[in-house]
Amino acid sequence: MDEFLWDLIRLPSTKLGVNMPARVEQILRSEGESLLVMEPTGEFYDVILYFGIIDILQDYDISKKLEHAYKSIQYDPTSISAVDPKQYSKRFRDFIYKVFTEDT
Repeated sequence: MDEFLWDLIRLPSTKLGVNMPARVEQILRSEGESLLVMEPTGEFYDVILYFGIIDILQDYDISKKLEHAYKSIQYDPTSISAVDPKQYSKRFRDFIYKVFTEDT
């Protein structure tokens, strides 16, 4: 699997769903005198990406409201994690729309 990830790591501006390669070339890794050598093999494979979203949803109770108020004094209120559910939902949707684009 490391061979396939190498090309993704080298991409300067990979953005999910926009310019990720659909195919990768297998690269052979060999080590010699503390040097890692990568050689293309000419074998190409389709890439299938699986991803999941992991989040811990908590009640936005008085403790979270106090946390938000306290952190808002020190930081930008839109950048902290403890925000009301509607703002959290909007921030999450905006992030997903920015990361994944529609096929045109």
